Amino acid sequence: MARFGGEYELVAGLYGVSSGKLRERDERRGGSTLRWVATRGGEASAAVEGWLRPDDRMFVSFVGDRRSYAELADAAAVELERPLYTFVDAADDELMAVLQSGGFEVEITEERFSLRFDQVLAGLRRAWVPSGFSIRSADTVDEDRLFALDNVLRNDVPGIDGWKGDRAWFRDELAESPPFDPSAYLVAVDDDSGAYVGLVRIWRNPSGPRFGLVGVRREYRHTPIAAALLREALAAASQWGYGSFTAETSPANPAIYRRMARVDAESLGRFYQMVRR
Repeated sequence: MARFGGEYELVAGLYGVSSGKLRERDERRGGSTLRWVATRGGEASAAVEGWLRPDDRMFVSFVGDRRSYAELADAAAVELERPLYTFVDAADDELMAVLQSGGFEVEITEERFSLRFDQVLAGLRRAWVPSGFSIRSADTVDEDRLFALDNVLRNDVPGIDGWKGDRAWFRDELAESPPFDPSAYLVAVDDDSGAYVGLVRIWRNPSGPRFGLVGVRREYRHTPIAAALLREALAAASQWGYGSFTAETSPANPAIYRRMARVDAESLGRFYQMVRR
């Protein structure tokens, strides 16, 4: 096991791209690559790379021969001296066993669902925007204040508490990300104070709409703002040419999880956030 030092010709095949393409990808991510490589007979057999998420969690992803994953995790953990996180499909029993042998344990269980727009919108038909509030698209509001709201709301989501967003990354997400569509990225505003009190976002992914987040500040959670945001965003996204959208939730969130059955949501399987402490 060795720390990657720019040997792109050695590792590019593990990622299914040319050495030049892998180098370009790394440079787009800032140029400082956290990667460790396992070799056999002078050839790269597996690799792990890490990236620090804005909630100060170090996530890692593996490629190549799974027999080397535990040793790669050891190498990364020793050098980084911090917990490591990763995602895994719950149906992949082999990978689960490999990661557990490397010291990872399940921290959070999430389930992905496919939901039909018409059924969900039917349940929101009575949602309304309360007096004194307005809903605006994300491309018409102040970006700095939207960034601040995003940070507040993300900190209420299990598994990403401690989130401190990157300002440049957030700007790129709004300005340069193809999935961004302002018709389904909406902000609720208190008309009297001008405060940004809630948001909803649905990403216009090439594979189909994906629900991102809906949330309001704690002091406004007794109002119907969240339902109104969700109804307007879903109504917009339903015009993108798809009959359904995807969303994730945790069985540990019974209020939301039970609603999936009420709208006949189709389970697409579970995945785990795992941690090596």
